[in-house]
Amino acid sequence: MLKKQRTARSANCPYVKQRMSGSASHPYVKLSAGLTVLLQKASHRLYALNFAQRLTIILLLFTLVPLISIQQIMMHLYERHIITETSQSTLSIVRANNNVVTSVLDGVESASNLMLSNEFYYDIFSRLEDLSVGDCLRYDRQIPVEMAKAFSLQDDVYKAYLFTGKWIFNTNSSIIPVTEEGFHRAGYDQIARDAKGEPCWITGFDYGKSIGSDFLLDKESYAYQYPLTMVREMDFQRHHYSGTYQKLPAGTEKPILVVHILEQDIRKLYQNSISFQGTLYLIINRDGTVISSDNERFSTGSDWPDLLGAESDLQDVSRFFGSSGYLTCRLDGKDFLLCYDSLKDSRFLSLAFVPRDILLKSTVSAIRQIQFFTIGALIICAFVVAAFLSRTITQPIQYLINASLRVAGGDFSANTPVPKGGDFKVLTESFNHMEREISRLILENYEISLREKESQLAALSMQINPHFLYNTLNTINLLAIQNDDEETSDLIVDLSEMLQYTFKSFAEKMPLSEEIGWVSNYLHIMAKRYDNVFRTQMDIDENLMDALVPKLMLQPLVENSILHGFSHTRENGLLSITISQKEDQILFLIKDNGRGMTKEQLANYMLLSHPQGHVGLSNVRQRLCLLYGENYQFQIDSSPGEGTQVSILIPLELTFPETRSSSR
Repeated sequence: MLKKQRTARSANCPYVKQRMSGSASHPYVKLSAGLTVLLQKASHRLYALNFAQRLTIILLLFTLVPLISIQQIMMHLYERHIITETSQSTLSIVRANNNVVTSVLDGVESASNLMLSNEFYYDIFSRLEDLSVGDCLRYDRQIPVEMAKAFSLQDDVYKAYLFTGKWIFNTNSSIIPVTEEGFHRAGYDQIARDAKGEPCWITGFDYGKSIGSDFLLDKESYAYQYPLTMVREMDFQRHHYSGTYQKLPAGTEKPILVVHILEQDIRKLYQNSISFQGTLYLIINRDGTVISSDNERFSTGSDWPDLLGAESDLQDVSRFFGSSGYLTCRLDGKDFLLCYDSLKDSRFLSLAFVPRDILLKSTVSAIRQIQFFTIGALIICAFVVAAFLSRTITQPIQYLINASLRVAGGDFSANTPVPKGGDFKVLTESFNHMEREISRLILENYEISLREKESQLAALSMQINPHFLYNTLNTINLLAIQNDDEETSDLIVDLSEMLQYTFKSFAEKMPLSEEIGWVSNYLHIMAKRYDNVFRTQMDIDENLMDALVPKLMLQPLVENSILHGFSHTRENGLLSITISQKEDQILFLIKDNGRGMTKEQLANYMLLSHPQGHVGLSNVRQRLCLLYGENYQFQIDSSPGEGTQVSILIPLELTFPETRSSSR
């Protein structure tokens, strides 16, 4: 009661009403209701379609949905395959570029190695302190010739010279300015001395800024602004007659070889090697300085961390040195494929950024066009196939529908067109067969009903005043008794009882006891007719006397044994009738020891027992079929000289004695 009061109060509360109305107008509720209405309309329209239209839609769905799904999966796998293949091919290009750059740098170092063993330089610099100004001028004209020979194969060398505190050999201020002050300010001498005769590459620096040239600093750009410079302390040597090499005397100043390679000459070695538009290619040193680049995004001389930002996952570029590979990264909000490879003993690192959208656009766009064209063609094919299949399925169904309507109207002509092959052929043939069977059964039932009417008319005719027959037989019986003819009297009594059994009831089945009584009377009459020709032996289970059996079933069988089995017998004929129970059935055996039949005669006899043949046997078999359907057995066995046996097996049906007495 308390809950009801609270509910009523809450319902009357304006705040609750406001919340309830607000929830009803919630956009999600409206969306859900709208979707429900759309689904209901779609389902109603789907149900309104005929079978062919629904089948076409189902076939299209089952064709297109898997096709589009497979296309998307294959496209995804193909994109991954393209990225993998392109990554490997791009990485191979980067490695090839590194090999070219490395060969250029190694060529410069190899040329410097050849200069160390040149006795021309040893003869000059071993006595450098004793050279006059004139000697220096003279050698300054000779040394460039020898250096040109040493670097003749190095087309990428922009400038090479030898620096000493006394003279700078092979300088030309018109090509690249060199001064002693600028040389020391750039630190070339200290770097070379620290390397102790090994070549050392200086990269990523502004040349004008490094030598302190106000003239160059005022320029926005110039060709040799970011050169790749090799410095090396040259301890020249000569071959001694003792078989050893003799280096410069101790205390003699060792000249420093300086070789400049322009950044644009290095850039030409890799520029446009990767064909994808928007590719960013650069080379950095271990300090993270860009020493060469083909784009403005990573300008030469810039520091790597400053170009990426603090939050980039590529800040720690040192992890790429000494390795080679590729990965996917983000740069400026876009996805890139990054291929990297180390060069020159891992002192430098080449990086190539390839945009993923450009990477896939050139190949995937063409593939997508092909796939869209293929899908369009498959859709058209799917429509054609769906229409064909729906027609193949629905047309036989329509034929069967029309046939059903025809049968419902009473037309059993069985003329439904049969399709070619498949289940519908079997179904249509079965339907036509069913029509023919129904028509046959209707005809048979009509004929049976006519026969029943004829039989009833005949029976009614036979029932006309049966007491007249009984009275007549009684009169004859009295005359026989008056003449002391007991044998004739007995025969007349038997015949009277047989007629009474025949006319008293039109039931199809009678108790076995009454059937046996009728057969006994018949056998008594026939025994008098065929005096001493045969005798009868009966073996009947007493428990079966109340069982119901077809009326007048045994008489035709007994009659055939007497008339045909004993036709050539004069005496010692034996007719045995055995009736026993076999589980829930009754077994009748009518056997005689007459002349019997061969197999051919038996076949003809069975043919006579066909409904169109022998009347007695035909009547028995037809009645058994009508009464029991397939639940009976009828068999005839015969051998020449041994006799004939008829076996009948029917279901056991018991009645009660009071029923039997009432039927009498």
